[in-house]
Order: sequence, then C-alpha cells, then structure tokens
Amino acid sequence: MSYVPAAFNKTAFHCVHAACGTYAKQVWLAAYWILPQPQQIDGLVLAVCDHCGKYSVWLNQKLLFPAKRTAPTPHPDIPTGILADYEEASAVLQDSPRSSAALLRLAIQKLCKEFGQSGENLNSDIGELVKQGLPIQVQRALDIVRVVGNNQVHPGVLDVRDNPEIALRLFDLVNLIVEDRIARPKQIEAMYASLPENARKQIEDRDGKP
Repeated sequence: MSYVPAAFNKTAFHCVHAACGTYAKQVWLAAYWILPQPQQIDGLVLAVCDHCGKYSVWLNQKLLFPAKRTAPTPHPDIPTGILADYEEASAVLQDSPRSSAALLRLAIQKLCKEFGQSGENLNSDIGELVKQGLPIQVQRALDIVRVVGNNQVHPGVLDVRDNPEIALRLFDLVNLIVEDRIARPKQIEAMYASLPENARKQIEDRDGKP
C-alpha cells in the first residue's frame, strides 16, 4: 500500500520507528504527572504502535520523538550501495525536497547498474531495459524518478518545492522498482530451488536447458 505518514490523532499510519515501519493502528494515550497527585500534562500525548508496541511522543500536536521520518521505509531488498542514497534522501526530505528528489534519481541510476546497464546515461539505460522486456509500470516508475530528479538539478518546469508531495511519492516508486526487479525474482528463484530435483530436471529438459 502507499505510505501513510504519521499525523496527530490519526488512528493508523506507518510506524515512525525505522525498525518497524509497518502500517498499523495507533493507540493514543494522555501523559500524566504522578506526584504529588496524578495530573494530565497539557499538550503531551503518546501514540503506541499496535504492531511493534513502541511509542511516539507528541507535544502540542507535533511529533517530538523519534525524529520525524516522513518517507517510506526502504525496501528490505534494496542493495546496500543504494540504501545510503535512499536514507540520505529521506533525511533531507523535509528541509529540501529538491535535494531528496535528486538523490533518488542517483539511486535509480545505481539500480540500473545493478540491472546490468552502464550507469552512464540513465535515459539510455532505461531504454535498453525496455528492449529486454521491462514492464511498462516499472519503466514509467524509473522515468518519473529520472525526470523529476533531473528537473531539480537543471532548469526545468517541474520544481518539487511547488508540490513537496511529489518528492514523497518518489520513494514509493523506488521501492516498487526494487520489489519488481530484485525481490520478486529472488523469491521465485528460492521457491524454484526448493522443488524436488527430479521435478526441476523435467522442467529443464522440457525447455532444453542444460
């Protein structure tokens, strides 16, 4: 599902704790002074994640702890060398959506190298992947991140400062690309390898594979 950022008094959103990041119900609790007698603390409330049990702290309707993270958690199968760019893009999203979009463009350029391309010209790399049968949804996801990212470092008509939500959605697209190109093939390969050896041999003989 699409990433749902944390918001005050919202009944469900993606957990703000990086170790969780799950879309889950949030239970809101008032905070109290215990001594000398129980007394509610004005403006201070906790939101407890129904999935991991960890809490976030909100003061005057603003997230106080942990440090606000509005970008989706990176896909578990994102390559290590690209994870750093994703995390940096996440860290600067609030202060500079333009920098965030440019960093995500760099991330998909590195992803294309993971997919066997040169990594020198992103537009050409995407074109080569299309020739190899890249699904149109993944091609469009790559091109969206490419075009939006390009427009942040070169003069263009699209400036994410006019609509920061665009920068946020780019994270979903990067995760989609990783899911389609890396995670799903890995899952299928693992399931295929778990088949009985004689069944795999029959399949390979059928398809003329050595």
